[in-house]
Amino acid sequence: MADGLITFTGNVVVDLANSRTITISNNVTITGNFPISGGPGSVLSVTGNSTLSVSGDLGDPVNNGVQYNVAAAGDKIIVGGTLYGKNNNAFTGSGSISGGTLDVKNGSTCGTPCPVSGGFSNCASGDGFCTTYGVLPIELLFFNGSKGLNKISLSWATASELNFDYFDVEKSADGSNFYSISKVVGHGTTSTRQDYYFYDEKPLSGKNYYRLKSVDFDGYTEYFNVVMVDFDGSRAFSIAPNPSDGVTFITETNFVPESRSFIAIYSTLGSEIARFEVLGNSSTLRMPVKLESGLYYAKFISSDFTSVSRVLVK
Repeated sequence: MADGLITFTGNVVVDLANSRTITISNNVTITGNFPISGGPGSVLSVTGNSTLSVSGDLGDPVNNGVQYNVAAAGDKIIVGGTLYGKNNNAFTGSGSISGGTLDVKNGSTCGTPCPVSGGFSNCASGDGFCTTYGVLPIELLFFNGSKGLNKISLSWATASELNFDYFDVEKSADGSNFYSISKVVGHGTTSTRQDYYFYDEKPLSGKNYYRLKSVDFDGYTEYFNVVMVDFDGSRAFSIAPNPSDGVTFITETNFVPESRSFIAIYSTLGSEIARFEVLGNSSTLRMPVKLESGLYYAKFISSDFTSVSRVLVK
């Protein structure tokens, strides 16, 4: 023992009988594996603001009903390899349990708070323990946005991914009401850094808000922090498809229209055929009657912005 630190080199084998407890109240480092096993009621407890660090694997991959307890906030179990929990084992305490891979099965449970929550890079479980307690589908390193000449660039990276399906890139004009603009496929399960990029080629004039939603293969979702990019491009109005079928039009603006904004459809002679109130920066317009083939004009009208687009009907 030196300064409260106990070290072992090589595998340390402990087989606990039912309802037996082993308590670690010093900082202990094991360079190797710690294949502890035990039956119902057996406990491995770390107390006294101590850390158990195992460079290899902790627990028995075949038969391990041990309860892992980190009693207080300063108590830790750190596993470099795989931590095994089988046959109704449990994780309890207010400390933290973290490491490389968490392998739990057959009714493993986690207390409140769960000391292993989000603490492992990878997880293997046959009963949903991982998505409930063990690890998040991804570990996000950063999410950034920057303004370009005619677009906004988004970039982000993950340190690890677990059973991860895809990112849903969402956008908002006010920071509250988001909608999906792209799906970016993930890398499944990986412990190496992955970099991602997306370019919004239709930025809004003014503030643009973005957020990421992660979706794993089991349908588990998580939202991340919002980033805002201020884009100072000029206002624009467009209408599509062009040519049109004369029945349905889709209109877009690169800004949030003020209330009491309208889009009017005119003939080449200047007669107004239809008028629609604008309810957002993207709208679907349906004509009351089908327009005949020919040229028409779509006019965006508000108190501070007016724009006209030509529309050809087939």
